[in-house]
Amino acid sequence: MYLKGRWDNKVHSGIELTAHAYNAILSHLVGIEEGRDEIVNEFYDDSSDMRDNFIHFLDNYTDKLDELVRSVQIVDKPNREKLKILNFLPYVIIGSVVELEDLNNNSTKVYRIISPYESRGSEDELSYVSALGRELMLKKPGDIIRTQIDSEVYLYSVKLIRYECWEE
Repeated sequence: MYLKGRWDNKVHSGIELTAHAYNAILSHLVGIEEGRDEIVNEFYDDSSDMRDNFIHFLDNYTDKLDELVRSVQIVDKPNREKLKILNFLPYVIIGSVVELEDLNNNSTKVYRIISPYESRGSEDELSYVSALGRELMLKKPGDIIRTQIDSEVYLYSVKLIRYECWEE
C-alpha cells in the first residue's frame, strides 16, 4: 500500500509528514532556492545547453518542492503505528529513500538520493547528478526508469518513496 489519497497533476492530498521531515524538506527547499546560482556555477562554468538544462531542472525541482510543502499535513507526535505510514512521498526528491525493483534480475535495491557533497560513504547513497540519480529525480511510484552505464542498460521500477530524516 502506498498512500491513501487522490493524486492529480497539481494537488497531492493525503501526504502526511512528521514535523521533523516537513522542516527538513522546507529547509532543503530554501537552501536550493537561495543557493541556486552557486549550485549551477559549481557544476557548469560556461554557458551551454547542459547548463541551461540543469537550470531548468532546478527551477522545476523547486516548483515541485514548493508544491509538496504547501500540500502536506503535518502529524505532531505520532505513535509508533502511525509512524509506519508517514513520510511517503509522491515523487523522488533529494533526501528521499527510494525502493527500486531491478527489472533485469528481479531484485530490490534501496537508495538514498543525496547531493554529491553529502556522502557518508554508504553504498546505498546515490547522487542526484549521477546517471541513475538524474533519471530518478521527480519520478513517481510505478514509473519505469531506463539508464545506461557504459554499454549496460538497466531497467528499474520505482516501488516506493519515503523521506527518512538522517540522525546527526
